[in-house]
Amino acid sequence: MSALENARRFWEDFSKREPEIKEALIHQDYGKCQDRIVDLDEYAYAHFGCHFFVDNSYADFEMTWDTGPNKTTQYLASMVCDVAPDAIKKSWILQPFLPPLSQKAIQAQVQIKEEVYSLPDFLLFYEMQENQNTWKCWIYCPGFSLIPNPENKREMSIYLLEMALGQCAYEAYVGEVDFLDAPDPNRKFCNLVDAYETFMDQVEQKGWKTYASPLEIYSVYQPIKEIADDSFRKDMKFLFTTHPLFTEDTIEGNTDVLKDLEVKEGEFGTIYYGNLFGSREDALFRQQLSMQLSQALAPYAKVIAGSIGKSFSYIDMIIFDRKRFDLGFQKIQKKLDKQVKLYYQKF
Repeated sequence: MSALENARRFWEDFSKREPEIKEALIHQDYGKCQDRIVDLDEYAYAHFGCHFFVDNSYADFEMTWDTGPNKTTQYLASMVCDVAPDAIKKSWILQPFLPPLSQKAIQAQVQIKEEVYSLPDFLLFYEMQENQNTWKCWIYCPGFSLIPNPENKREMSIYLLEMALGQCAYEAYVGEVDFLDAPDPNRKFCNLVDAYETFMDQVEQKGWKTYASPLEIYSVYQPIKEIADDSFRKDMKFLFTTHPLFTEDTIEGNTDVLKDLEVKEGEFGTIYYGNLFGSREDALFRQQLSMQLSQALAPYAKVIAGSIGKSFSYIDMIIFDRKRFDLGFQKIQKKLDKQVKLYYQKF
């Protein structure tokens, strides 16, 4: 099996139960709905690394994948949504990442001692970090002063802010998160349920970059070296990545991220070639080639990073189906053979 085949199997099983799931949602029989999806959810967690939930808010059927910040999981969940059958796409709104103020967020409750708090009971205090285009955030709840462990309050604050903002806005614009045991009169604040609207209004006013997906957010690395190296992947001068943990692991020689994807029957690899120009044109060519590969190899693989080296250029991929990827890559090699020699290597 492959990650892609696992996704298609998920949709086969989901499609068989879809009528019952919809009926349960329409009649607000959430117990029956949960019974119909519980093993599908277990399958999703085992093969893609996250849970999903369904809802029919505002008369639309929605499926949301709760990926958290794990980029490998985000890529897998996005692939699962991309390969959904057309019939599913027509009747369901598929959310590969947690959106702002999802139904899960609206229904979320936190019990502290004898009191139960929901999202409207929390306040967000914030301070703009303009040099980074982010905010430093503090979450306040009247019950926080009753919790002795500060780490528990910090983790709760992160989780609640993530639900309020949605995964994309949280990753794009939140620099730091902490908690407050008492309101801070010296900082700006809003109700936590208004956090997304408050932040996005300011993003628009400041002209900050906006993102449709957390997979569009990238980091830039410049490896620090005393002596230039011409050898494979040791010659990198600049690195652009949407999966920072994968990039850091591969640079440091660790394998945790690689093994996590292998368990889910995918793999990371790199397409590489010798630089053609020895100038700034190499960057433009790599960018164009990266877009071409993304289009040609979907849904079997997706570009996650790229780099330019002294001798080579690299386009790093997450592979969802190696056999189908190989067939697609061979076609691209033949098509571009006279222009550039492409090679693939698994990490």
